[in-house]
Amino acid sequence: MPEFCNAADVCIAILKKLDSFTTTYPNKIFDYMACGRPTILAIDGVARKVIEQAKAGEFIEPENPQELAKTILKFYNNRELIEKYGKNARNYVVKYFDREKIAENLNEVLNKLLKQI
Repeated sequence: MPEFCNAADVCIAILKKLDSFTTTYPNKIFDYMACGRPTILAIDGVARKVIEQAKAGEFIEPENPQELAKTILKFYNNRELIEKYGKNARNYVVKYFDREKIAENLNEVLNKLLKQI
């Protein structure tokens, strides 16, 4: 996956405009962020919150091809924005979604639960 992400300047995550996707964290956005790539996100809900909190890309309304085209051109014409969002993405995912840290936290929680039994 890193080879594909690294071949792109900007990555796109799109899902249909359905309520069920508002609680979905697509793995691909974390792959994009880990590779230091900004995301054009056409998914509303929790995934949008991650991208916006990280300042790692731009949200567009799902199923809006005109807005998608406009946002692609915005990035195409602004190398500094690509670099800024890409750096933000990488820093955020390392800080909040490092798999080793998450595994350690899960292990601590499970050990506490075991001690209560």
